[in-house]
Amino acid sequence: MTEAERNRRARDIVARRRQRAVMQARAAAEQAAREAPELAALNTRRTRAGIEAARLAASGASRESVDKALAEAAQVDKERDALFRADPALAARLAPAYTCPVCEDTGRVNGVVCECVRALVREMRRKEVNDASPLGLCTFETFRLDKYPDTLVPALGITAREHMRQVLEYCKYYAEHFSPKESPSLYLFGGAGLGKTHLALSIASVVLEQGGDVVYVSAQNAFEAVERERFSDEESGTMPTLQNAGLLILDDLGTEYISPYVASSLYSLVNTRVCRRAPTIYTSNIINDADLQRRYTEKVVSRLLGSCETLCFCGEDIRLQGK
Repeated sequence: MTEAERNRRARDIVARRRQRAVMQARAAAEQAAREAPELAALNTRRTRAGIEAARLAASGASRESVDKALAEAAQVDKERDALFRADPALAARLAPAYTCPVCEDTGRVNGVVCECVRALVREMRRKEVNDASPLGLCTFETFRLDKYPDTLVPALGITAREHMRQVLEYCKYYAEHFSPKESPSLYLFGGAGLGKTHLALSIASVVLEQGGDVVYVSAQNAFEAVERERFSDEESGTMPTLQNAGLLILDDLGTEYISPYVASSLYSLVNTRVCRRAPTIYTSNIINDADLQRRYTEKVVSRLLGSCETLCFCGEDIRLQGK
């Protein structure tokens, strides 16, 4: 979907919201008129006064005659306002319940596109990105520690299973206490098939359940889209989506095709989110800093790792076990 299509769809949604709110208010007004004869009488008088004022003006009647009809309409409005003040519950029933009280579901405020439209567009972008995610298939409960060897890892001083138990507990704590402004970014690294994506998406599941805003995307898909949009006439959609996510999960960093533009885009993304204190979870099969720097330059790696807590994944490829 193009940016223009997203904006058009968002405006259509807002317009339908307004239509629904107005229709519900009219239905409520008709019901209230049946229940309150005094209100029904005022409505009838107001309609007649308005029609009479329009008739007189169209027929070329004197200004005095038109003003008299308008004065009658204004008098009815005052009496109706007094009735509503005496019965606030009645007034509340008749007021349209707009989804966005700022623009009253018109989509614009002072000639500018309302934030409610922008929010709908952002949500469409996020859905498009997250449709590529295996979200929902991965939870903490389905993470199998018994798949990790109960043998000592000399570099860690503990077994792979015990180390991964600690990683699992940390990820649980991170998810349960997640804050879009206070939680640190994470860099999950290790060989293929060690559960990095599984735990990243498990965190995402909990954050989403808490009402958080999560965007998941593979690095390959993300930067293919970013580079493609570089030459597009439409306003870029992918980069703002990645930059503005409450929690961004950038999966499989290192699988994307690196060009000077992609490297620049990665730095821009990392730097923007660091400056905004927006947490990002990166997963990568790239194990050491030297390999990272050869791929992305020292400047990019310093900014990325300097903003992250690192979690090492160890063991054997759990995806190959039992096959």
